[in-house]
Amino acid sequence: MSSLKETLTNDLKTALKSQDKELTAAIRMLISAIQYGQTAAKPVPEFDSVLGYRKQLADSLEMFPKDGEKYIQVQKELEIVDRYLPKPPTDAELNDIISINLAKIQPQEKPNIGIIIKEIKNKFPTCDAKAAMALIQKAISEKK
Repeated sequence: MSSLKETLTNDLKTALKSQDKELTAAIRMLISAIQYGQTAAKPVPEFDSVLGYRKQLADSLEMFPKDGEKYIQVQKELEIVDRYLPKPPTDAELNDIISINLAKIQPQEKPNIGIIIKEIKNKFPTCDAKAAMALIQKAISEKK
C-alpha cells in the first residue's frame, strides 16, 4: 500500500501533464503540508498534516463572502483535499456510537461529552466536531 505522499506525488505528475492548474496547486500545498509536518521537531503523521490543512482551509472559507471569487477558489481546493481523506461518517453511524456511549453511563451521572467526542474522533478522524456535538446534545435531551 502506497503512502499518502506517494499517491499525491503520482497525482501531481498526472495533474501537471493535464495542465490542471487548480489541482496542481492544491496537491502541491498538500505535499508541502506533509513535508512541513515531517520536518517539525515532533513529526506529525501524513494524515494529520492533511487534516490540519483541511481545517485551515475550512476556517479561511468562513472569512470570505459566499459569492466572492476567493470563496469559490477555496471551496474547490477543499473538494480536492477531501478526495484524499476518508469519507466522513453518516448521522446514523454517529448516533450508534453516541447511543453506545450513553448506555455505558449510569442514569444519575451527567454524561461526559468530551469522552464521547474523543470516541467519535478515534473512529472517524474526519468527523466535524460541531455536528457531532449537536447530535450528542440531541441524544442527551431525548434520554432525559
